[in-house]
Order: sequence, then C-alpha cells, then structure tokens
Amino acid sequence: MSATDWFSSGGWAVLVLGLAIVCLALGLARLALLLRERDRHNDAQITALRRELTGLEQGRSDLERLSATDPVTGVWNYRYLQQALAEELAWAVRDARPFALLLCEIDGFGDYTAAHGHQRALGTLRDLAQRLSVEIRSRDTFARYGGDEFVVLLPGARGDGAAGVAERLCYAVRRGLASSAGQQAATAGPIANGSAEPRLTLSIGIACFPESGEHAASLVAAADKALAAAKAGGGDGWRLAEIDAVLSE
Repeated sequence: MSATDWFSSGGWAVLVLGLAIVCLALGLARLALLLRERDRHNDAQITALRRELTGLEQGRSDLERLSATDPVTGVWNYRYLQQALAEELAWAVRDARPFALLLCEIDGFGDYTAAHGHQRALGTLRDLAQRLSVEIRSRDTFARYGGDEFVVLLPGARGDGAAGVAERLCYAVRRGLASSAGQQAATAGPIANGSAEPRLTLSIGIACFPESGEHAASLVAAADKALAAAKAGGGDGWRLAEIDAVLSE
C-alpha cells in the first residue's frame, strides 16, 4: 500500500491519534514532575516549619525555666516555689497524701560575708545550693526562699523520712565546707583581721502536712518556728514542728 493509499484509508487519523497520545503522555509526565517538585517543596517547607516550631518551643521552655530559676544559685526561685507548694497542697488534699516542708538557713552566713566579701559569699552560697540540691530526689523541690534560706518540698514524706533528709542535708554542708576550708587554708592566708574562719552550718525547721498545718502559710509558719528552735539550740541541726509544739505546751 502506498503512502497516499494509507493516508486516504484513515492512516492520517491513526497518526494524529498517536501524536496526540505522545503529547498527552509527555504532558502527563511533565505534570507528574511538577507535582513531585511541588511535593518536595512543600515537604521542605513543612520540615522547615517544624524545625522552627521546635526551636520556638525550646526557646519558650528555656524562657520559662529561666524565669523560674534563681540567678544567684541556679536552683528554683521563690516564684516557682509558690507554684510548687500550691500544687503539692492540692495533690495532698485530693489524695490524702502527706508531704513535708523543710525551711533551711545557713548558720553564720552574715559573718562569712563580712569576712570574705559579697562576691565570694555569693559563690559559696551557689556552691552550697548546688550541693544540697543533689541530696534530694528528682521528684522533690529545692528552691531558694530568700537570702541564705532555702525550702525543700518532700512529697509523700512524714516526720521520720523528713528528719532523715534534714540530717543528710546538714551533713552535706558540714562535710563539704570542712573539705573546702582545708583547701582554702592551704592556698590562702588568714582573714584580714586575724579572726578565725567563720563556721558555716545548716539549721532546718520541718513542718509536715497535715500535722503542722493544712495551708501554705501555716506550714511555713510552723517550719519557721522549728527553724528558730534549731538555731537557738546552736544550729547545725534540725527540729520537727510538731515536737516543738508539744514541748511548748
């Protein structure tokens, strides 16, 4: 069959149809390519957005932690303590669960500051706070109450358990400062006025929920009273609020 006969018998229609099919296939391939490119672009944008959101969340978390951290000692601050104490009270009331509040104060810190200066005293305060914070459980709360005072919240603890923690905290200060004092004596001369090195120890007042109080104010007041008794007894020790209440009656 000649070309003329082939075209005249409808071959041209087949050719046109074939070309149309080829064009359609090319168009579909191009469309698929464009869709894949768009998907890759969208995936890249989504990944970038997720990365940015993760960074923002991390930044927000860091800011929240920074706002709740004491800048001098690096432990939780008073603002965080108020929130933690309110939450602990709510859980204790709801679940009838005990907990203990320890109010801690460094004995002799004023004399230490006068002898060594403000900057060194702040460094020592930070070292003490960090040393004490590692002596408690991860679920406990250790926060700076103000000045040279700290508060420890012990969920689930009763008098005996809280007393054991208090004894451990007192020993940590006694042991740590004895070691650092020996190192300082070997590298530094006597204090400028020739007086003895101020002795730093820890006094602690313990209040337990619900025996010592059922509200934040009453618990802190009971712990403060017990702390005063511990300091009146010479410091470097602890007192339990309910025992002090019994003795004072």
